[in-house]
Amino acid sequence: MQDDEFFGSGNDIKPARLQPEHETSIENWRDAIRRGQIAFLPRSTKGNLYWYAFAPTKREQRELLTLLDAWVGPTFSDLPRSRGRLYPQDPFDTALAAQAVPPLRFEVLPRGNGTARDEVRQALLVLSKLVWKRPRSEFDAPRTTVEVLDDLGHAIGAQDRRIALECLRDLEAFADLDHSNLAFLRLRVHAGLGDTTAIFADQDLEHVLQLRRPLGITRLLQNALYEHYLEVADAIGDGASLLEAADQIPAALRMLTAGGTPESRPALVVEFVLSKLKGAATATLQRLADGAQSISPALADSLRLIISTEAGTAQAPETEPSTSKNVEPPDELHRLIEEGEFAAAINAGLVGTPSTGTAALLLGCIRELEDPRLAAGVAAFVKASGLEGEALGNDIVVRADLAWLADFLTPQRNLGWLGWFEALRSNDRVGMNADFSISADWTPLDHPTVADRLASLDEETLARLGDHGGAFMAAHSSLFAGPEGAELCERVLAGFAVSEKNTAGIRLQTVALHEYMATAGPSPELLASSLIWTEDILRVGTSAVTASWTVDVLQAATASPQAVALDAKARLFFGALDVLRPVHSSLGLAELEGLRLVADELATGLPDDFQIDPSNADPAAPYRHLRNSVIVLYSLTESATTRAAQVLRRLLPGIDVRTNSEHDGSQQLAALSSNADVFVVVAASAKHAATDFIKHHRGNRPIVQVNSRGSSAILRELAEG
Repeated sequence: MQDDEFFGSGNDIKPARLQPEHETSIENWRDAIRRGQIAFLPRSTKGNLYWYAFAPTKREQRELLTLLDAWVGPTFSDLPRSRGRLYPQDPFDTALAAQAVPPLRFEVLPRGNGTARDEVRQALLVLSKLVWKRPRSEFDAPRTTVEVLDDLGHAIGAQDRRIALECLRDLEAFADLDHSNLAFLRLRVHAGLGDTTAIFADQDLEHVLQLRRPLGITRLLQNALYEHYLEVADAIGDGASLLEAADQIPAALRMLTAGGTPESRPALVVEFVLSKLKGAATATLQRLADGAQSISPALADSLRLIISTEAGTAQAPETEPSTSKNVEPPDELHRLIEEGEFAAAINAGLVGTPSTGTAALLLGCIRELEDPRLAAGVAAFVKASGLEGEALGNDIVVRADLAWLADFLTPQRNLGWLGWFEALRSNDRVGMNADFSISADWTPLDHPTVADRLASLDEETLARLGDHGGAFMAAHSSLFAGPEGAELCERVLAGFAVSEKNTAGIRLQTVALHEYMATAGPSPELLASSLIWTEDILRVGTSAVTASWTVDVLQAATASPQAVALDAKARLFFGALDVLRPVHSSLGLAELEGLRLVADELATGLPDDFQIDPSNADPAAPYRHLRNSVIVLYSLTESATTRAAQVLRRLLPGIDVRTNSEHDGSQQLAALSSNADVFVVVAASAKHAATDFIKHHRGNRPIVQVNSRGSSAILRELAEG
């Protein structure tokens, strides 16, 4: 149905017969529908009044229903009961239901009530105007979900909690992701930010625990469980302590086993203790202990000791896998599956004659394991069994498992990071835009491999790295932050420059890369090259709303010893001033002081249009409450805290401000944590263990947490008092 047909047969409302203001509002709504905006149209039939709410996409339709609940709700409509559903027996609605995004429908209640009619019409007028005029999210259309996910990857890589959560909120509001996948994504974000507390506090954790989860989600939940309940006991190396700690695990979390043999210590320890708590077979525990041998022989010995101790105190011998000829294969498969021995079940099943029953069992096993080495064999077995044709008719679980297996065997899912680099080279958009939920489970590359791949990229491929590198940076951030990461940082900055992409993710990652470089101490040539690329990044990214970011980049990029790459630093400084000049009125006084600090270090002056007039402004005013305080700024990357401390000392001569970047707890850090009046932790650059150490010694005294990178973020938090 076209909007001009809406007021035809089946609708007693004729706009031309209405009062002029009502006719005008209807025409405005009809025009909005043509432009792809949210709008409302009324219908009257048999004395009842209905409103139809139009939205251009399913995502906006979901948002619109929420808005209608708030603006109209149960007071004046049947929305709590109808939830906007069209009425299938109404021919008028049947025509509307054929649209790509059918409108929502609700009836105005009480029927025939003039007050209700007027209140609803006025509410819809106001609501539509607000929706039309509201500012776009930075991540809203025309940006795609893929682009927002790329920014999310950069935010996780740079450990910038603020931007990561903004991306997540926008994806929850605007992306076409179902409830379960949003829950999985949120858990991945919490895990990427190292926030175990947020994982266990997540609103959908109970729902996720009841689902058939991707293996990657189970593993990250196991890692969180290990950190929260088992890590301290595991460090002791005593099996009794480990089992005692395992007893504290809540019952709801004790089902977090996945079968198979994990490759990381946290997941393997969790698999072992949870299997032990569930009374798993000795063969299962032995397999896990054997798997621990490649991780840590000492851990393997500790787990074997637990097995032998328990076996020695058992009241009766445990039944081992049967070798009797009387045991039928299906019975053996069921036993292995019940024991969680999915790999053994698959191997046992594959040697038998293909049948639909066995194929269905193997499908369930491979979905639990997610093992590419076994998946191809299961797929061939399933095909030979004829299960695909049989499942089309009835079994919804089997159909879902078949769909999962087909997706699991797609080349994109098993691409890996080496394959992703090849996709960059060949301009393969499908490969470059690998789904975040898939790439998050790929094994990260080592430093030599990443260095070799980045060094071999030509300019066009570098640009594609800049456009699509968020997930890669999230997976490999530790390499860039490491002592040998400077060369890697320079290559990625080059990618950002030639791509000319300007997003929040690129901007925060630029600050992070320069902070890593300042810590790594690059050669003069490498630093000069990175500064030249940064000129182009600032040219593209500077605006009235990002001016403080430009200052942050400049301060981080020039934080190395003054004599190193002096010409390149001066060139970057004046280039930054050129792009800031049209928007310099958006700079705060502390940011202007930061520019003056860099100018003094470079033995040059700040132009008159960037000078602060002391008769009209006092840049120290927001920080005077700190004058008699001992302030500690903590971060593992020193450039931002060093710059913030320098600015504070220039604004308030004699202020006692100290910086600390120790990786592990020490007497000095303990004393600072206990005695400082103001303690600032840059969460984007602090290890979880160090943060816990600080909190422990801080006691009940507050901690100022900064969730973004750059000196500006630190100064903003301190200015707020």
